[in-house]
Amino acid sequence: MRQAQRGLGVSEATARTIRFPARLRSRIAADAQRCGRSFEAQVLAILRRHYGESVDIAPTPSLILALAEASLAGMSAPDHALVTARLEAE
Repeated sequence: MRQAQRGLGVSEATARTIRFPARLRSRIAADAQRCGRSFEAQVLAILRRHYGESVDIAPTPSLILALAEASLAGMSAPDHALVTARLEAE
């Protein structure tokens, strides 16, 4: 057991894909529809219910950048400079 515990900290890779058997996926999808959630939101709700509020699925770096770029879209030049000034200073 001691060796297994040491091995847990070795890899810092995060799984980005979870494969569900078809039967389980359909059950989660039906439950999600009943609750008015997407499949992914339902999986998060189940994990949060079981493990607590700290459970979350981290978006990929490319998605984070795309969301950041989208949040700047349509912003005036002075507002854009105000928002990004701190980032450029560091």
